[in-house]
Amino acid sequence: MPRSSSSRRSNKWARDTRELSFSLNGLRRTHDEPDGRWIVQSVRGNSSGKSYICPGCNQVLPASTAHVVAWRSDEEFGIGVGLDGRRHWHAACWRSRHRR
Repeated sequence: MPRSSSSRRSNKWARDTRELSFSLNGLRRTHDEPDGRWIVQSVRGNSSGKSYICPGCNQVLPASTAHVVAWRSDEEFGIGVGLDGRRHWHAACWRSRHRR
C-alpha cells in the first residue's frame, strides 16, 4: 500500500506565534537603562539544537546554555518588536555591556 504524501502533523510555520514569555520559560522584566528601556528574560537551556550569536562578544551561544534574551521597548519601536528584535546574550555579556 503506498504512503500518503501528506503529513499528519501540522506545519509548524503555519501555526500562530506563541507569546514570548511562554516560549522562553522565564520571567520577563523591564529595565530602564541609559541606552533605553529593555525587556529582559532569563532562559534555561534547552535541547532545540539552535545556536545564536551573542551581540556582546560575537561568539556562538548554544540554546543548551542558560542565557538572557533582551529587546528594546522604546516608544518609537513599541512592544510589538519583541519577536523580531530580540537578541540572545550570554548572561555575563548582558551584565557587562555598558563597559564595552
